[in-house]
Amino acid sequence: MKKLTYLLLLAALCAQSPRVLAQEKSQDKSKNEEKAKPSVPIKVQIVFTEFDGDKKISSMPYSFMAIADEKVGGYYSTSLRTGVRVPIELDSKDQKITYLDIGSNIDFGIRSEEDGHFHLYMIFERSALYPNKSSEGERMIPNSNSQPLIRTFRTSENMILKDGQTLESLLSTDPLNGHTIRVSVTINVQK
Repeated sequence: MKKLTYLLLLAALCAQSPRVLAQEKSQDKSKNEEKAKPSVPIKVQIVFTEFDGDKKISSMPYSFMAIADEKVGGYYSTSLRTGVRVPIELDSKDQKITYLDIGSNIDFGIRSEEDGHFHLYMIFERSALYPNKSSEGERMIPNSNSQPLIRTFRTSENMILKDGQTLESLLSTDPLNGHTIRVSVTINVQK
């Protein structure tokens, strides 16, 4: 009886072996295909434009290279930080001044899709000082103390683009001065 049980068990294992080997080969093949996927360098341009009504006030372009399907610590493979540190006075006995980063921060990643499009992941943050002096046509924000007023703009975006396409991904209005802020993104595959 024991001999028959062992023979049946051995027969069952032998019957399953080709299926298990085929699954392992299929998994190895898909892993090799993922590794063999070529790196695709992509030039990315992000333009942050501010308008007062129809009048363009400023345009700040950011341009960098990203590699599609490259992951470094998650989805974001490219980071850009640019700006200035502004001193801020504190009402503290231990510390009189602290510094605040003012400028632009971009975290960006891109993944290629089967149909030739690209899936973009972007976190964009921009901060700026409100002016403390009036220039012609500029609306002033009242500030009773001497501390600077800082405006911020933050967005987290997911979008699908194809090579050479430009997309105006969002439009936002500054609640204090009514200026509109537009962000456009362009990608170009580098050959």
